[in-house]
Amino acid sequence: MKNDKPQITSVQASAGSGKTYNLAKRYITLLLERSDSASPVSIKNVIAVTFANKAAVEMKYRVIEYLKKAALSLDTGDILKDLNLSEKEKSVCSAKILNDILENYDNFNISTIDSFINRILKACAINVGISPNFKIEKDISENLSFSVDSFLKKASKSSSYKNLLSEYIMQYLILEKSGWFPKNDIYNEVKNVFRKTGYTGKNIESVESGFEEGLVSRSVKIRNLTQTFADKYLKLDINGHFKNAVKKVLEEDDKIFHRLKVPKKFSSTELKYNANAARDIAADSLWEEIVSAVSELYEFYAQNYYGVYGKIFSNISVEFDRQAKNEEIVFLNEINRKTTDFFKSADSIMPEVYYRLSERYKHFLVDEFQDTSFVQWSVLKRFLEETLANGGTFFYVGDAKQSIYDFRGGSSEIFYKALQDFPQRESEVITLGENYRSHKTIVDFNNKIFSRENLERYLKEVYEDDNLEIYDNILNVYSSSGQNFNAKKTKGYVDIEVLDGDLSEDAPKLKFLEHVKSALERFLPQDISVLCRTNGEAFEAGAWLLEEGYNVESEQTLNLKNNSLVKQIISLMAFINSPLDALSFASFISGEVFQKAAGISSKECDKFLFEQNKNKKNEVFYKAFQDKYPELWNAYIEEFFLKAGFIPVYELTISVFEKLKIIESFPEDKIFALRFLELVKEFEKEDSGINNFLAYFNLLNANEEILYVKNSSANAIKVMTVHKAKGLQFPVVILPFLKLSEQKIDKPYFDNSGGDIKLLYVSQDTAKFSKKIKNIYDMEKAKLLLSEINVLYVSMTRAECELYAITTQKGRTKNTVAALLGSNVFKDGSKEIYKIKEVKYEKISDDVSGGYKAVSYNLPETDLQAVDCDDAKRYGAMMHFALSKITTLKNKDAKKEISAAADCAKRKFLFDGLKNIPENLESFFENDKIQEIFNFNEREVFNEKEIVTASGDTLRADKLIEKTDAVIVYDFKSSQITEENIRQVEKYKKHLGEIYGQKPVFGFLVEINSKKIVKV
Repeated sequence: MKNDKPQITSVQASAGSGKTYNLAKRYITLLLERSDSASPVSIKNVIAVTFANKAAVEMKYRVIEYLKKAALSLDTGDILKDLNLSEKEKSVCSAKILNDILENYDNFNISTIDSFINRILKACAINVGISPNFKIEKDISENLSFSVDSFLKKASKSSSYKNLLSEYIMQYLILEKSGWFPKNDIYNEVKNVFRKTGYTGKNIESVESGFEEGLVSRSVKIRNLTQTFADKYLKLDINGHFKNAVKKVLEEDDKIFHRLKVPKKFSSTELKYNANAARDIAADSLWEEIVSAVSELYEFYAQNYYGVYGKIFSNISVEFDRQAKNEEIVFLNEINRKTTDFFKSADSIMPEVYYRLSERYKHFLVDEFQDTSFVQWSVLKRFLEETLANGGTFFYVGDAKQSIYDFRGGSSEIFYKALQDFPQRESEVITLGENYRSHKTIVDFNNKIFSRENLERYLKEVYEDDNLEIYDNILNVYSSSGQNFNAKKTKGYVDIEVLDGDLSEDAPKLKFLEHVKSALERFLPQDISVLCRTNGEAFEAGAWLLEEGYNVESEQTLNLKNNSLVKQIISLMAFINSPLDALSFASFISGEVFQKAAGISSKECDKFLFEQNKNKKNEVFYKAFQDKYPELWNAYIEEFFLKAGFIPVYELTISVFEKLKIIESFPEDKIFALRFLELVKEFEKEDSGINNFLAYFNLLNANEEILYVKNSSANAIKVMTVHKAKGLQFPVVILPFLKLSEQKIDKPYFDNSGGDIKLLYVSQDTAKFSKKIKNIYDMEKAKLLLSEINVLYVSMTRAECELYAITTQKGRTKNTVAALLGSNVFKDGSKEIYKIKEVKYEKISDDVSGGYKAVSYNLPETDLQAVDCDDAKRYGAMMHFALSKITTLKNKDAKKEISAAADCAKRKFLFDGLKNIPENLESFFENDKIQEIFNFNEREVFNEKEIVTASGDTLRADKLIEKTDAVIVYDFKSSQITEENIRQVEKYKKHLGEIYGQKPVFGFLVEINSKKIVKV
């Protein structure tokens, strides 16, 4: 049967308009609408790709949540309203699909686009000459540095390499770059090219040698023509500025050409004369020839300046690829390029690709499509050609206004490319016009600021000297940016401050802190997010908050290297690794970790350090401490000192945690301590030894993801960059550094409009002398401005209830945001009390009480529940879980077992009554009958025991006692015992009787609250 629906659906979803909801709806609809047909759509035939891991997790959660509700005939809103199915059919089909997902979770294809492309590369690795078992690495620095060194070494032996390096050195000398670090220059430029080629999937176009000769010959030509002009026509009544320009060229040496310092008058094709002076046709003609020669020089410079870098890059990349292949590594930046290389090859037949993937996709869904790079689109396009040709569909959601990842190859243009590339396919465009995130005042404000009319006014005001046609794409992107507010969100507050540049430097800080203080009168710290354009700004805003004593969650505060506790552990490790390292030892004993554990005061430690500094004897530092405080040394340091080098770093770290009681003494830093343990564990997958670990830790860049605590339980103000906040929303948003600035064009400029990438030198200066370069410059300038406006749009559309922004205008500032705001600089709306949905945090398990093995087992788990029910049920659930952690108390220290169970419950649940759980458990076990339940031999007791029935169903008994002459089953209940509970235990007894044959089976129900025991 022919499908009468469009094959391509483009959903334009502005901020807060429910794009994830619509993706989930589309996914579920695809599965349900033909679930009862002869050829239903399987989950393995549908693939959804997102931009970020968090979005993939959220979409999976939503799909499963909606299917669960539909299967249980609960309210799913309008997500299933378009299906021509009865309620019963929806329920049955949803249950069937949900079961399919649970049984075949690997086929539940919702992942990031990077993960999807990685799967393709893994499946087709042999075809592109890499190992199928390749590992993905993020940082290319070490491998690239090695490859650069290898290239330089080969230059001493190979004539071709030597000639290439000589060409580079000559260019380096001609341009007289500051400093003499050509190796650093090569490394930095090549690293930049590696990054860009990865995002485009293209190779660098080769440029012929001869930059030096071409520069010299063109300079000579300009000088000769200018000299001729001066000899013949400088006596004419020519405008003085033009005369001075000619004289300057003749007086200066060749550096004026090599450094592109030719006077601006040489960009004017029309020679200017003084008033009433007669024009000289021959002078005009020669002037035009000079201007043409100057333009030719600038164009040659732009097209050839990076030629030698391109050739060096090509040679270094050969060594780089060889090394990566030997180590079975593929760098994250290369995945897109290598996958594209495969599809360019003759082996890339789609049936073969599907065969290798063991799947065939009939329906594609893409989230945040505007963040897709052109190289990623080229891969998706190959799949879509096959899919659409066979009746499949393509559904994508995004917003060109939120395209802010141009530095990763993303482009707002990509959003419109899908429809352009498949013009023959029936398509539809859906616009989501309602904002479900922000309250009315915020929606109205953003509608005014980002309207086409306001942007057009801004461009005319700020860029009046430019050809405004180059900014048409900006106006097109924002042509329909207006949104409707949701009827349930009619409030909101906006406060935009433009501070006078004459105010004190502290003015922005004071205004920012004033906003924070005001917001905290109505919101919790965790409801407030401070968004900044750069990491530096985020660091500064975080510092302001920390100075005032606020709890802050930011990259600054969540980085292990910035955490005081981790610094002290590293100091201890450094001392253990090198006992003569007096600085590390002094740092450790001066810290709170050691002083709190050892019970020594800070004053006492300072006194010891002062005395050692005065001591002129050449005495080993730690020996002096050992002699003066032998008890402290033996109790808290010697064990680590002796173990070093004989046990793994991970086990040594656990010993430090236990001995110094780090988790117990520093609960506020617990998550950092446990993240540090994860880091150590990750290190030991590849390496070993404390010396190697310290080197590994020190070499980690401050921005490496592994250094950051991913989930914080702190009720803290969040500080982050706008790019990190994309896709998120917050009750209150504060923008302390609101700005809209013109960004510089990258050097080199990557022209990937053709088959290969051309590396061009494009700047404002070169654009003045060449129309070709000016066209490129204008195009890139407009593109960068659009990206900046998009960043501003994203930052100002994250707020739900209140939005604050501060900008400072200082003299001739390049920050043009005030011009964009225009007359819309105001305070509007009202400050209200809102009912904010409580945030549920994930925490990392912290069971270090069991030592090395226990932590090794528990560490990877993230285990936290927030039970959303009344106190009695919470208490029952909490007690039920704690009891599941106690097998028996026979021949054991009861208090210790109960305490351990209570600790486990504390990590499992988020509940105010947890502080009383040890007392509650002790009270529970005061009952003699209860004690009998927990007085069997350890080997006879099984908690949470699974019972498999003859039909294959699984039951789970709370406690099963398997004695030689009988079997006893206990079921603990947190509420009053019901008939259903009794039938459940009878079911246990029946199936256990079938399993154990002649052994008698006894069943009991235990009411936790009343301690009542009922025999079944």
